[in-house]
Amino acid sequence: KGDSMIEAGINDGDVVVIRETNSVQNGDIVVALVDDAEATLKRYRRQGNMIALEAANPAYETRVLPED
Repeated sequence: KGDSMIEAGINDGDVVVIRETNSVQNGDIVVALVDDAEATLKRYRRQGNMIALEAANPAYETRVLPED
């Protein structure tokens, strides 16, 4: 729910079908579980030993998290 991925063509109210996988590539749109509590749909970017979760809407900040 929300408009954080609107520039990727994913709008509030859209249904997103996901597939579980153990691999991810830079630029993939992923569902990430943050702190075992929050699921978020964002674009994945690896930055050294950190992971950046980028919204597709400039109104939202990129979240940078440790790799683990």
